[in-house]
Amino acid sequence: MKKIVMLAAVAALGLSACAPKYSPTTLKPVSDMSCAEMQEDYTKALAVRAQAEDKKGLSTENVLWTLFFFPGAVVNELDNRDVIEKADGRIAELRKAAPLKGCELKS
Repeated sequence: MKKIVMLAAVAALGLSACAPKYSPTTLKPVSDMSCAEMQEDYTKALAVRAQAEDKKGLSTENVLWTLFFFPGAVVNELDNRDVIEKADGRIAELRKAAPLKGCELKS
């Protein structure tokens, strides 16, 4: 019974500690977007970036990963950094394109 409880706890930890997923390569090109679509995409990118920032460094998830399975903490940290880089790239792309299309992005 203790093994099942421990396995369930580790599985729950694993699912909750995962970095947010963000892949700008599957998103619509900025040149084809309307102002409303740009704003929506910008808001999503900011939210994903904030979520990844919350889970990086000395977070509860990384501490627990370190206690139970050290490589999990390393992978989680690398995934968070990757998500932040991708979100930053998309945010910069949207900020650059918005004035050219006459759009204003609000945080």
